[in-house]
Amino acid sequence: MAQDGPVHQLRIYRIYDQTRIAFHERFRDHAARLMARHGFDIVAMWEARTEEGPEFVYLLRWPDEATMVAAWERFMADPEWAAIKRATAARHGRFVGDIEDRTLRLVDYSPRGRVR
Repeated sequence: MAQDGPVHQLRIYRIYDQTRIAFHERFRDHAARLMARHGFDIVAMWEARTEEGPEFVYLLRWPDEATMVAAWERFMADPEWAAIKRATAARHGRFVGDIEDRTLRLVDYSPRGRVR
């Protein structure tokens, strides 16, 4: 039932109240910029709260799964990102707990015009 073509990726990060502001600063000022450099198309970002605490949720759009995998490999290997993570962790401690990662494929009856 899934169609060929673009995929979306849903990422849900468990974040912590005590480092929430620092997490958002790091994502806004560094991660989003570096992701764009590596070809990430961030559709939207949200914050949610569950009984366990705050979550950061974002949706990415990719032309295909191979592009998604390659971009994540480049991003995770980026020396600037590694240095930023080290520096912010040394200053603020742990930012992210569990990460949920879902690759979303359109079904053939999905209204395509509603998903960017």
